[in-house]
Amino acid sequence: MITLQKNIKHTVLLLAFAFLTFAVYSQEPTPKNNKANRTSKLIQEKAGRPDIPGDLMIEFGYNWVQEHPPGYGFKTISSRTFNAYYLYDINIGESALSFHPGIGIGSEKYAFDKNITLGYGLDSLGNQEVQFISLDSIYGTGISFKKSQISVNYLDIPIEIRWISRKYDPKRSFKITLGGKVGVLIDGKTKVKYNQEGEIKITKQKENYELSTIRYGAYVKIGFGGLSAFYYYGLSDLFRKDKGPMATTMYPMTFGLSLALF
Repeated sequence: MITLQKNIKHTVLLLAFAFLTFAVYSQEPTPKNNKANRTSKLIQEKAGRPDIPGDLMIEFGYNWVQEHPPGYGFKTISSRTFNAYYLYDINIGESALSFHPGIGIGSEKYAFDKNITLGYGLDSLGNQEVQFISLDSIYGTGISFKKSQISVNYLDIPIEIRWISRKYDPKRSFKITLGGKVGVLIDGKTKVKYNQEGEIKITKQKENYELSTIRYGAYVKIGFGGLSAFYYYGLSDLFRKDKGPMATTMYPMTFGLSLALF
């Protein structure tokens, strides 16, 4: 497991370096007398935007899932997403459209609405499977449980097509974005927070729990300047097919805000 994590970290660093190198060296020089170029640069300087190609995006959102087993749901307000992506800008001619490939990390949390967690047990045939496990069966009765959640982290490759109302003034433009992303599972874990004899304790268990190795989905963003609202719909299961608790199919969805730092 440790070797796998090291390989993933090395792969992330290598991909990030290769992507940034491509972003820098793929820029085509524009003529000094190009009016559009001068206008874009002037607006950029007035807005105080760093002269760095592309966008650094951070996203915050709330998660819920479709098709979860009856009686086993999640607390939307406590189920949250945090994404950090770098996206490179590629203009599509002189149109108001642009293409944005990127790379980054996606982190999601799903908080159970009952005192349960994920664990391993035996099915009717004696085979090991992922199950919903009662917290009382692990910690005993009389414990006050504050939180129980699943945390999942991905290496994501987002791709966007963006329309902008003012091509050379993005800080003061209305934007509509259609996008999709593919992610590779980095790790998964459960977290339980509880009060035992007046002391707050936290237990974390790092396992993959039959989570899907690859995830993919589509999203839409609508906003102004560097701030947008987004909705993401997962087209892949949260767990591997027929391997999740109760052999369930869960499709994640997220609604939140996206902010361009530069």
